[in-house]
Amino acid sequence: MTDLSAEPIVMTSGKSVRPGVISLSLLPRLVGFSVLFFIVWLLFSTLFMPLLSSSATRAILNAPVILLTTPIDGVVSSLKVRAGDTFDTGQTIASIENPRANQETLLTLQTRRLTLEQQLASLKSQAEHDQQFYQALDKTSQQYQSAYHTRQLYTQRALKAESAAADSRLQDAQATVTRNMELFRQGAVSQATVASSKAQLASLQGAAESIRSQVRINSGDVSAASEQVYLDPDQLRMFDLQSRMTTLQLSLANQAKNRATQQQELDNLNRLIDTEQNRVKLMAAFDVVAYAPGTVQELIAPQGTLVRAGATLLRATVCNQTNVIAVFPERMASKITRDTVLEVKVGGLNEPLKAHVVQLLAKPGDAQLANYSVPFPFAEQNAVYVVGAFDADLSPTERARTCNPGNWVTAEVVR
Repeated sequence: MTDLSAEPIVMTSGKSVRPGVISLSLLPRLVGFSVLFFIVWLLFSTLFMPLLSSSATRAILNAPVILLTTPIDGVVSSLKVRAGDTFDTGQTIASIENPRANQETLLTLQTRRLTLEQQLASLKSQAEHDQQFYQALDKTSQQYQSAYHTRQLYTQRALKAESAAADSRLQDAQATVTRNMELFRQGAVSQATVASSKAQLASLQGAAESIRSQVRINSGDVSAASEQVYLDPDQLRMFDLQSRMTTLQLSLANQAKNRATQQQELDNLNRLIDTEQNRVKLMAAFDVVAYAPGTVQELIAPQGTLVRAGATLLRATVCNQTNVIAVFPERMASKITRDTVLEVKVGGLNEPLKAHVVQLLAKPGDAQLANYSVPFPFAEQNAVYVVGAFDADLSPTERARTCNPGNWVTAEVVR
């Protein structure tokens, strides 16, 4: 018998479709459902997840920056470090050489010193000559003074002897007058004899007074000469010698003051020359020394670079002070305090790190930004910057991973 049953035939574009195979008419529906699911997930993750999440919208690693500069013009003759190397405080980082350092000031000071030394030598020579001349004049003056004093003493002795003789004659004349007056009363002599004896007495009194005056004048001359006061015209030579000695003495005192002043100026000039020589030495070859420890981030002036004074040689990072800079939305600002702990996930580390909040900033200032290695991340309006410091007991591996300023990380508030 012939089986008259037949398989059902479905007409689709003239082709038959086997049972159990999804029809192509369902594909647009599946695609639509997939797009709808993606849109729902996107809306949920964008609008609702941030309201429930405690994570930062952005977070990067950052650290204080060290800029090592050169104080002089010159050429970088040597660099002791490379990118990634660490250095300590006081370590020599680079050497700057400038063989054409300005030495005009030093030459001017040295020229001035030569001039002062010549002037001092001339003053000393003049002072020695004047001192010898003064000593010669003083010796001559003493000789004249001694001779004059001796002569005056002999004159004084002669005058005193003459005065004594005059006094003796005066006494004899006084006795004669007294005797003649007595004889005149007795009538033994005449009136003329008495008058003659009185006239002789008056003459002798005048002569004695004249001699006493000469003695007093001589004593005054001797006393004045001992005080270097000359009254006798014969003493003009001594007066001239004494005047020249006084002039020389004043000149010597003035020269001594000038020498002391110029010697002081020369001493000050020598100190300035020593200081200037040290400056020129530093300007010709200067070693740049690190003022703080750090890790070289970027070499801005490699070896052989011509640099100007104040130019930056390298940028370095203070790795032991690495921070995390996180941006949190406005709703999280009231929940974050100085005691808040952040959980930071850093690439390359299996376990997250703990960071303690040390600073909250609405907007960082230019001075704060200048102290960090990289700029702060962008923050939306009313968002808050949170600066977190890592624990000091990080392992070498953790410290090396965190010392990458600018690397993006994930930061979350530990509840």
